[in-house]
Amino acid sequence: MEFDILLTNARIADVFRYRLFEGWIGVRGGRFVAVEAGDAPAGIRAAETHDLAGRIVAPGLIDSHLHIESSLLTPRRFAEAVLPFGTTTILSDPHEVGNVAGEAGVRWMIAASQDLPLRIYHSIPSCVPATAPELEWTGEVFDAGAIQRLARQPSVIALGEVMDYRGLLGPNERLRAIVAAARENNLIVEGHIPTLSGLELSQYLAHGISSDHTLTFAAKIQEQISKGLAVMLQTKSVTPENLAAVADLPDRSHIILVTDDIEPSLLTDGRGHLSRIVALAIECGMPPLEAIAAASIRPARYLGLRDHGAIAPGFLADFLVMDDIAAFPPMQVYVGGQTVAKAGAMAAPITRENPAQPDYPGIPGNFAADDFKLDCHGRGGSAQAQIVALQNRHSTLTRLEQATVRLQAGHALFQADDGLALASVIARDESSRTVGLIANTGLKQGAWASSVAHDCHNLLVIGRSPAAMAQAANAVQRMGGGVAVAWDEGLIASLRLPYFGLLSDEPVADVADGLAAVEDAMRGLGAHQTRPFLTFSIMSLSVSPYAKFTDRGIVDTESRRLIQPISTDV
Repeated sequence: MEFDILLTNARIADVFRYRLFEGWIGVRGGRFVAVEAGDAPAGIRAAETHDLAGRIVAPGLIDSHLHIESSLLTPRRFAEAVLPFGTTTILSDPHEVGNVAGEAGVRWMIAASQDLPLRIYHSIPSCVPATAPELEWTGEVFDAGAIQRLARQPSVIALGEVMDYRGLLGPNERLRAIVAAARENNLIVEGHIPTLSGLELSQYLAHGISSDHTLTFAAKIQEQISKGLAVMLQTKSVTPENLAAVADLPDRSHIILVTDDIEPSLLTDGRGHLSRIVALAIECGMPPLEAIAAASIRPARYLGLRDHGAIAPGFLADFLVMDDIAAFPPMQVYVGGQTVAKAGAMAAPITRENPAQPDYPGIPGNFAADDFKLDCHGRGGSAQAQIVALQNRHSTLTRLEQATVRLQAGHALFQADDGLALASVIARDESSRTVGLIANTGLKQGAWASSVAHDCHNLLVIGRSPAAMAQAANAVQRMGGGVAVAWDEGLIASLRLPYFGLLSDEPVADVADGLAAVEDAMRGLGAHQTRPFLTFSIMSLSVSPYAKFTDRGIVDTESRRLIQPISTDV
């Protein structure tokens, strides 16, 4: 009997029975051929033999719901960041790039993900735009034909999260056709279900939705499990209360750990990628082997990847060698029987070049302070305004409020302690724009601008000073995309993101340092959010409860109704 790799004296993580057992492993042709208890028999030959001296062999981690773009990294740089911490397979939904560059952008993400040591599968973005063209601008509008074409691309196995849940229930026939086209092509259909329950939830699921990853609680978990969903727990949902509810389930095989969005700073803080969710789940009470299973065999089965996610004969030899079951980073990470990382670092750099970027709408610029008037009509006096108010420092939930604002030649006159700031979204082709009021950002002065503005990624500018808003917005335009913080006199901090205005091809540590400088500058201007960059960038996400800005106005995200920021003269 011959193997490429022979591992002896191992403790093997059995994710089917939630146990560790002592044994040996034989790998040939990138797959496990032998996984046996006890000592390896005499006479076995192998190109490589490793005595693990009791170390654990666990399956590589599988993240079944994420957006690479949230890391601000190209796929190859993302792979370099996550492989050393044990993530070996992901399902990526490139809806950020899809909203910017349409079908060509999705094809670019797929091409840029090929031939990497990280196994990357793809979802086709379902919501381009996130809601409807009449509510926000995007360069393209995806329809059923786009799904039919992209379903033929390599590594596509799913339709990305159907975020416009109200649209699927009601008026969005285009979205219904998209979901139908995905099912015709045997794609998994991912869900996004922040508020639905009861009959509305059932009607949404009847379209073939298979999962939810949004913020959850015990009763929601129980209903969704009963209705056949895979319930995905990301960081904000991994709580002792939720895990206690999970522990009460007689069948927990549909509980999965995912990351969804993860910023570069989190990839460099020593806790890694999906490994940080696994460790958090263990800290909150999930048994360690079950936490590993929730990030390996369970997502593999959800994704239909029958030969991924376990240490078992015939499975792909994607595995981790660890001192302890939750000891991240692993000592070694293998993909297809090849060592790709050791002791928290890549075994070798990824030298694969990125494909050329397709054409896509650029970043608008050459702004002046007068471009950030509230009404663009130059009236004085005061006006009744609709205000998007952040509910707290730790989430992106907002509510609509009304207030009378004083104006001078169309500019808002702020009081020192009124908690207000201006928010503006400008379409990338400059065909439309809005300027409104936002409350509770914490900003006291200056401005922030970004071409990362979920999910349309039009130019988003938030600030107390129109002059500073112009400075920040123009800086983003000059960089060809990115994030900038400024005051009236000029730039304070910036991060360049030249790929689609969303991504950098620099190493993750450099991008994390750049984003940290931006967030430090934001805090210096008064921003008080736990994650200020993420919070600000979601203020244009038109499906995020309960009110957000687009280039067309303010969207009431539950009713899918467009509201103008200035409603009446006073």
